[in-house]
Order: sequence, then structure tokens, then C-alpha cells
Amino acid sequence: MSVSASALAFVGAGALGQSFAGLLAKNGEAVTLLATPRTAAALLAAGRIRLRGVVECDIATAPAPAPPGSVGVTTNAADLPTGVGLIFLTKGHDLAGAIAHVRTAWPKDDDDTSWVAGLQNGLAKDDMLAAAFGAARVVPGATILGGGRGADGAVTVTALGMTYLGEMQGGSSPRVDAAIDALMAAGIPAQAPASIQSILWSKACNAAGVFGVSVLARATGPQMSGDPSMMRAYLALVRETAATGAAYGVTVGNYPNFPPIHTYTVTPDEETVAKILKPGPLPRGGSLPSMTQDVLAGRPMEVEQVFGDLVARAERAGVAAPCLTFVRDVLRGIDRISRGD
Repeated sequence: MSVSASALAFVGAGALGQSFAGLLAKNGEAVTLLATPRTAAALLAAGRIRLRGVVECDIATAPAPAPPGSVGVTTNAADLPTGVGLIFLTKGHDLAGAIAHVRTAWPKDDDDTSWVAGLQNGLAKDDMLAAAFGAARVVPGATILGGGRGADGAVTVTALGMTYLGEMQGGSSPRVDAAIDALMAAGIPAQAPASIQSILWSKACNAAGVFGVSVLARATGPQMSGDPSMMRAYLALVRETAATGAAYGVTVGNYPNFPPIHTYTVTPDEETVAKILKPGPLPRGGSLPSMTQDVLAGRPMEVEQVFGDLVARAERAGVAAPCLTFVRDVLRGIDRISRGD
């Protein structure tokens, strides 16, 4: 099945996959969502995707291919349409398996226009996609859209943060522009930055700092930013990640919906801590970052995709990264213990 060049399809029917697919279908798009058998069965039995939180809507589901305005759900990669941008939204540790499954049947031999993107945490995703589909098909991307699935199956969209797409060498292209237009029309903030690599490394800086501190301290976002010791640990991880990016010719920046990563790297830590810290007792409550939620639930963490990959890149570039290495090693052990290996 061939569709318009602006169409998007998705791999992974977790909170992000359901959010993106649901909002595009709500806008009248024809959307295909590749899911695991368990999730596909649940979505088809329910007959709808339920989005709550900053958006409130129910979107019909049907076996793929489904008519415009509904989400076509499938477990078969052969049902994925041609001529689309296929966005992988699985967890990082599930990406290799998802890629292998998709490559059994997609893209078709005569499909010269389809492209792929991954919005997982970390930087390894684009290398994996390029190895499987060819570098020319890869559109690097990142998203700050946030959400989670509840016990009742509904998805709570916590933030419609910015989604970024851009060509590997920088800037935009007709395929990126078409995807940005489709996302924006669906109410999903999106843009093509001048340097997608700067976005990716800036997000990697924040992910390393937030995940590294939160998993070890079991701290929420407000608790981390409310404690000077945890803030200094966060900044140390940010600095090492930014230094690694700089060794590859990438300068981090200050972007909407991100902390001001560039400012953090050029400002003395104590000045940053004093500016962020609020007087009073340590905050109670707040949301836990996704990696901390995973370890507390006994689910695998994206240790290798975030920290293992960053340490490997630092070692190849000759950049000292003792804090990243320490966190990688401890989180590897925590991940093994939490899963009972």
C-alpha cells in the first residue's frame, strides 16, 4: 500500500507510539502502528486508543490497513505501508529486535522514498538504523513529548514537548518538512533545527545527568534540582557528555523544553547551583524519570543505549569520562539485580 510522502507510521505501541499515532489519526491521517502481539490484541479488543492528560480524546483502532481517522494496528511488518516515514518508538533495549522484525518485510524492493527515524534516548539509535536500512534512509530525531501508560490501559500525555527531525548533515529537506507539517497539523510541536546533532547531544547531556542521578538516588526531578549535591553530580555528567560531543565536532545548545545545557557547560557549577536551588526543605513528590520508573518496576533499563554508548564514544575520542564510567558500571549492576539475572 503506497501513501503520500507526508504520511507517518510507527513501531512500538507504548505511551509514545499511541500518543503520536492517535493524534495524527485524530487529525484525519491514515496511520499504521506496529505493536507486539499482546499490545495489539489489547488495542484491537478495546477498539480505541485513550489519551488523557494534556490531551483528552479517544481514537478508533482497527486492523491495518485502517481508514483515515483511525489507527491501523498490526503485528506484521508486511502491513507497513510504502512511501512513509517510519518512526521507531520502542525502548532503546528493544530497538534491535524491532529493527530485525521490520527488516523481514519492509521496505519493499521498489520503495525508494520511505525513511526511518528513532526517538529513543541516547545516540546509538541512528547508528543501528543506518546499519539496517542504509544511512540515506535515516532522519535523526528527538522528542520531549512525555507520557505513560496506566493500569487501565489509558495513556496519560504529560507534556506535548517539542519533536525535532533533521537531516544527518544538518538542516531540513522535503521529507523532513512534510513530516514536520504533519506533526504540527496534529497538534504536536515540531521543528527542523539547524543542527539535529546539537539537539541529540544536548538531550544526551540531560539524559545522562537526570538518569544517572535519579536512578542512584531514587530522586524525582524536583528533588534533584532542590539538592546542591545532586545538582553538582548532574552537572558533572552533563559536562563529560558535552566534552565528548565536542570531540566529535558538536556544540551543545540551549533549546526549548530542555534545560539550558550550553549555559551549564560555560558557567561555574556553584553559580548554576545557586541559581537553580530554591530555599526551604527538599521538595516532596514530583515525577520520576523513565529510567528510574523502569528499575523500580523491575524492567530493563537503557543502560547500554545511554551510558554504555556514551562511555564508548568518549573512549574512542580520548575524552576522560570517569563520572559516566562510574554510573555505567553501577547501573549495569543495578539492572542485573533488579531483573534477577
